[in-house]
Amino acid sequence: MSFLQTTLANPVSAEPHSLTLKSGVNLELLETGILRVSPAQPGGHRIVISCGIHGNETAPIEMVEQLFSEIKSGELRVANELLLIIGNPPAANQAVRFVDENLNRLFSGKHQSSSTQEARRAKLIESYVTEFYQRGEEPRLHYDLHTAIRGSELEKFAVYPYLHDRDWSKAQIAFLEHCGLEAILLSTKPAGTFSYFTSTQFGADSFTIELGKVRKFGDNDMSNFADAMQGLRELISGQEDFSRELKSIQVFSVVEEVIKQSEALTLHVADDAKNFTAFPKGSLLASDEGYEYRTQEDGERFVFPIINIPIGQRAMLVVAPTTL
Repeated sequence: MSFLQTTLANPVSAEPHSLTLKSGVNLELLETGILRVSPAQPGGHRIVISCGIHGNETAPIEMVEQLFSEIKSGELRVANELLLIIGNPPAANQAVRFVDENLNRLFSGKHQSSSTQEARRAKLIESYVTEFYQRGEEPRLHYDLHTAIRGSELEKFAVYPYLHDRDWSKAQIAFLEHCGLEAILLSTKPAGTFSYFTSTQFGADSFTIELGKVRKFGDNDMSNFADAMQGLRELISGQEDFSRELKSIQVFSVVEEVIKQSEALTLHVADDAKNFTAFPKGSLLASDEGYEYRTQEDGERFVFPIINIPIGQRAMLVVAPTTL
């Protein structure tokens, strides 16, 4: 059984089934693209590793499939409770970001106002994650793996969801640096993302992790993800104790969230400009009916610009360097 092949062959639904390995590890397919991995000896952390929330972001899907293969063969020891998720199988089959709407804007109950297949999938994922986290009191972690539409001056980075009254975890950020990430982006507002859902609802240390650029299945140079894969292996096998110190990872904070207010929205960044491109003070980055954003300080940067979205959704983030 290949997790990826089974998921893509059954993109809408799959019959639950389970398999116990010689090591005592139990693999349980709960639904298409949702696999629970239970160690022979319970304990450790309770970890969600997700990918394919956007169907055309194939490298993370291939990473999760490789982890599954190593677990099944016995090559990778399992010491923690694990939930592996391929988020949007129909979109993955069609090699598109989404079929009807952006799945990563539909969590924390935002799916309730929609009837699309992504809305149904968000509700389903929420239910299985809720059941998984509520099965035990172990520390909760969530790493949601992505690749970006455009290139980036800082290729590998993570978005840390808004924590409300909780503190940023330097230990978690140091782990991400160990995984090869160059930057961390601190969110300042609630969101409909998967990582915000697990962070807010379950107190998990959750991150949206960007690992490079969107490519087709088979076109990914998996050596680019060696550090991230090694970090995840150490995590799954219980070798990661989160005692690392921060070294040189760059930290940014969101200073402006550009929301599409009308079809007049214009993003004043070149189509080939990379994420984290820096601009001098006073640069016009976005304009809309009755709105414009000019950089307030030298060195502000844009991330995730996208114009072809519904009115009311986020079109771009503007970020600036900060400290923890």
